[in-house]
Amino acid sequence: MDTVKVLQVVGFKNSGKTALIEHLMGIAKENGKTVSTVKHHGHGGAPDMPSPTADSSRFFDQGAASSIVYGGGVIQLHQRKEAADLEELLEMASLAGPDVVFVEGFKEAPCDKIVLIRSEVDWEELKELKGIVLVVVPESLRMGGVGTVERNDLQQLKKWFLNWMEGEEDESI
Repeated sequence: MDTVKVLQVVGFKNSGKTALIEHLMGIAKENGKTVSTVKHHGHGGAPDMPSPTADSSRFFDQGAASSIVYGGGVIQLHQRKEAADLEELLEMASLAGPDVVFVEGFKEAPCDKIVLIRSEVDWEELKELKGIVLVVVPESLRMGGVGTVERNDLQQLKKWFLNWMEGEEDESI
């Protein structure tokens, strides 16, 4: 995984994490990069599964430790594991051979991190996280002493992300 760049996007619920990752994925794709994603399912319980009548679901429901389906160029994996850390999930994501892995959530992990904030209160709760390389704020939020990029400043976000992807030295704020 040494050649795979990992970028976390963290923030509280409805702060725009998924939308930002989708935007950055588009930029990566425009620049010939392949992308994988890892998301922390923070909604309680297991993520939604395919139809219970699908063969893969039936195998899984019967106790298979994992169920893998392949077709049309897509691999679908369901695997049981009581606990999985981000490093394990990144290894799995890297099997696709991406240039960049976006991670949504897993706030405490030490990767390069974009923090999305909605208010100064959010910042007070998130500013101690390790690896912060960019703070994205709403247009109306002004924070003294903290370098930020406004969420709607797509040109600045693109410029920052392209520099980050290429590994230029002055990529953090």
